[in-house]
Amino acid sequence: MTGDNMANNIKEEIGRGQESLRAAEVLIHHRLFNDAISRSYYAALHYARALLLRRGIEAKSHHGVAQLINLHFVKDGPMSKAVAADFSQLQSFRELSDYNAGAEFTEDQAREELIRAQAFIRVCEALLNA
Repeated sequence: MTGDNMANNIKEEIGRGQESLRAAEVLIHHRLFNDAISRSYYAALHYARALLLRRGIEAKSHHGVAQLINLHFVKDGPMSKAVAADFSQLQSFRELSDYNAGAEFTEDQAREELIRAQAFIRVCEALLNA
């Protein structure tokens, strides 16, 4: 991937992350809590992908993103294990909300996951701007 392509892909991931954050907020407002949880996760995922792309790394799957974040940003720093655990929690709740028809999340849970995603994104933004 050329430098220009990578920069464009990073920018696109960040744009998609911001769009997913806005979608999560709208979905909470409309009391669509499961979908809001899913969008919160996707916001964090797009930022995680941008962070990996900054290092020239492309993940092939959701699980791959989490593994690569742990390998390249947590193992030797600069991301804390707690921040990576927040990403894992977002991923777990997204899987429940998307694939478990019986899962029902509350407004408080949806807001908590949105806050978790926003905190993860702030860490990613700081690392992207470092």
